[in-house]
Amino acid sequence: MTKKLLVINPNTSAEMTKDIQTTINQIKDFDMDVTVTMPDFGPQSLESFYDYSLAAFGCIRLVQKVGEDYDGILVSCYGDPGLFSLKEICDYPVIGIAEASIALSTIMGQKFSLLVASHKAVPMMEDMVNQYGFQSRLASIEPIGVSVLEIEKDKKASIAKLSAVGAKAIEKGGEVLILGCAGMTGMKEELETELGVPVIDPVEYGYLLLEMMVKNHCPISKIGLYKQPDQKKISKLEILIN
Repeated sequence: MTKKLLVINPNTSAEMTKDIQTTINQIKDFDMDVTVTMPDFGPQSLESFYDYSLAAFGCIRLVQKVGEDYDGILVSCYGDPGLFSLKEICDYPVIGIAEASIALSTIMGQKFSLLVASHKAVPMMEDMVNQYGFQSRLASIEPIGVSVLEIEKDKKASIAKLSAVGAKAIEKGGEVLILGCAGMTGMKEELETELGVPVIDPVEYGYLLLEMMVKNHCPISKIGLYKQPDQKKISKLEILIN
């Protein structure tokens, strides 16, 4: 039976959504029906906690409207905005590209480094790694000093900058490098060739993990952190967002 997966780009950049779609199309199994979309509300790029909050609302509203049609969801932004909320309200696997890529990196090497866009992203990613409990495995976080939208404007220049900071990350002990932005999808192969270490495209790895979980009926536990909210609260929210 064909499974239906929803991949959400939490920002409202049509270009980034298209790039995510391209990556998914290259790796998805033929028996998976995948929809790649973005909310109709929120920032064009996510580069602050304020942006994350707006995007989380957009993602929740989207899932409240269409979520019953799917068997799994991938949140395709490296901040994983709204992820825990979506895990609470969905009865099927929901994962974020950050949590997936960080967890997988610890299987591939002792220490990982994140390659991120802006300097602002550095403390934000440190906070996220701490929240996920992987701080002891983090070697470094290396910014290339540009905005998220600038990454897509000149991909050749972005790859050159990622290569330069990737070399610094390796010197600091990074055995596995993670591209810390969905806008960097599609750049993995060239960087792996140049740097000689595993490079994780989080969109790719996140999707493949979701596909595996859905195929093998791997549930999200509902007895603790992701216990479903009171149904009355959910009903009130549906009235508010529709």
